[in-house]
Order: sequence, then C-alpha cells, then structure tokens
Amino acid sequence: MDISVQEKRGLSKKKGFLFWTVLLIILLAITVVSAIAIGSTYIPPGEVYKVLLSKLSNGMLFGDVGTIMTQNIIWEIRFPRVLLGAMCGAGLALCGVLMQCVTKNPIAEPYILGISSGASCGAVAVIVLGGISTMGINSISTGAFVGSIISGVLVFAIGTQMGKTTSTTRLVLTGMAISTIFSALTNLLIYSADNSNQAKNALFWTVGSLGGAKWDVLLLPFIVLIIVIIASFMMSKSLDILLLGDDSAIILGINVKLIKSIILILATLLTSSLVAITGAIGFIGLVVPHVCRTIAGSDHKKLIVPSSLIGAIFLIISDIFARGLFPPIEIPIGIITSLVGGPFFLYLISKKNYAFGGKE
Repeated sequence: MDISVQEKRGLSKKKGFLFWTVLLIILLAITVVSAIAIGSTYIPPGEVYKVLLSKLSNGMLFGDVGTIMTQNIIWEIRFPRVLLGAMCGAGLALCGVLMQCVTKNPIAEPYILGISSGASCGAVAVIVLGGISTMGINSISTGAFVGSIISGVLVFAIGTQMGKTTSTTRLVLTGMAISTIFSALTNLLIYSADNSNQAKNALFWTVGSLGGAKWDVLLLPFIVLIIVIIASFMMSKSLDILLLGDDSAIILGINVKLIKSIILILATLLTSSLVAITGAIGFIGLVVPHVCRTIAGSDHKKLIVPSSLIGAIFLIISDIFARGLFPPIEIPIGIITSLVGGPFFLYLISKKNYAFGGKE
C-alpha cells in the first residue's frame, strides 16, 4: 500500500512538472511571436508566424509571405533580437541556479564573480579610448568578453586557489573585491571621457540592451548555452547533493572541488559570452531561480528547465517594454528588469512559507 501511494505521488509530481513545462513552452512561443509583432511598425502575429515558418523551412512552407521590407524587419532585425533575449534570459537564469547551488547562498547571481563589472570595464574602455574607430563596432563586444574572462579567471584563481579550496566565503569575498576594482576602473574611464556622448554610450551599455543582436553574434552564446544545459543535467544529482553541504557531499562520494570548478568555469564562460553582447542585465539570475523553486522544489533536474524557460520569457517581455514605453526612445533593458524584479523578489521573500530551496 505504501509503495502504491508513493508511486501515485511520484506520478502526480511528474505530471505536474510536464504540465508546467508544456505550458511554459507554449507561453515562450506566444511571447516570441508577440515580441516580433510589436514595434514601431506593427506586424500582425499571423504574418510573423508565416514568415518565420517560411524562412525556417527555406520557402517550403507558405512560400513568399509579405513584402520584402516586412520579411527583412522580421528576419534580420526583430527575430535575432528576440532570440538573443531568449538565450540571455535562459542563460542568466541557469547561471543563477548554478551559482546559488555552488555558494549555497540564496542571493547569489551570475555576476557574483564580478563578471559584469569586468565586462563593463572592457566595453567602456573600448568606447572611451576610441577602440570603435580603429577596430569596428564589434570591438565593444570583444572588449567586454575579454574583460569578463579576465575577471572570472582572477576570481577563480584567487577565490579557489586554482580549484584547491571549496570555501564559498573566500569565493564570494574575492568576487566582491574584483567587482569593486573593475567598477572603480569603469567609473574612472567614464569620468575621463572626452565628450558627453561617450559617457552616455558607456552608461547605456552598463545597464544592458539587446540592440546589438545580429545573426553573426548569436552562434557562440547559443553553443555555450547548449553545452552548459547538457552539463547541468549530467551533474544534476551532484548539484542536489552539494546543497547538503561540502562535508556531506564528500561522505557521499562527490568530488566537491572538481564539481565546483567545472560549474564555475561553465558559468563564467556562459555569462561572459552573453554579457559581452547585451551588457549587464540584472535581477534575472537572482529572481527567476527562486520563482522556479516554488514550482519545482530543489531538484535540479526539474529546476533547470523551468528556470531557463521563465528566464527567456521574462527577458523578452522586458524588452517589449524597453522598446515600447517611450518610443522611439529605447530604455536600457536592465532598468526594466530591476524595476520589475526588485519588488517581486521582495514580495517573494516576505512570504512566510518561503525558504531557500522551495517546496519539496
């Protein structure tokens, strides 16, 4: 009888997880089409749907749909932007899950290693020091990527002594120190800017934007995101055990130093590849994992999927507001995510029955 009851409970949880997964996938598809439709030139969702299927099937479905201008707006401008938003939202949410697990800290996020500060410093250095004129517009993303990698390497080398220690306190404090140093350098660069236009561009970049979305910049973050998702699934059991504490994990046969080192390296690479294109977009990696824990609990195999989907949906919707609140002016998307995410996070932690790890 007990076995039967347990089997029924397990089946019920599995059905509930599948329901949420299917629902979130449907919501993501609706959000993608809506985001492409909304803009300075409104395009009916039905036409967006047909153009996307036509392009994706190389004309086998629906043939030529809409005018050439409409096709270019959808395929060359809006669709890459929406895809970047989906990848960035999913990636930051996933990195938030991983960092909260590694540090066992409910307020940890992807930027806890100072990656956003390093990226900001690299990008602002290119803007202020005139790198755009000599190396082209992609030099900003290159500078941001280099800065974020340098920050991540420094934190990993100092905070973990090249993987020799598992102290989360040392890691977090190192990240805070590195972040402070790069933030100071960024402010110094902005202060030394030759004109107000440079300072404005630098400040706009530090709070995030999806305006740099192009087809040729999407491949790297997509590949890294897929690798991190697959690796996270493969390590999901180890992630669950890490929440019990390092001592318990070691007793259960987990190589804590190796697992933590792999997670830190993967999270650094993913966050760096995203931040290099979008800038620092806050609160997604902090808020989304907590929201998903109220749905999926602390089982990482179940937590990874809804976190990625909700992160993608949240950032795409935020971008719709960033583009549409004060047209034709575009608000930095980081402002929207902070204004929405901050109050929601306060509401979440004010619930009496909420705890880190969610409902089991």
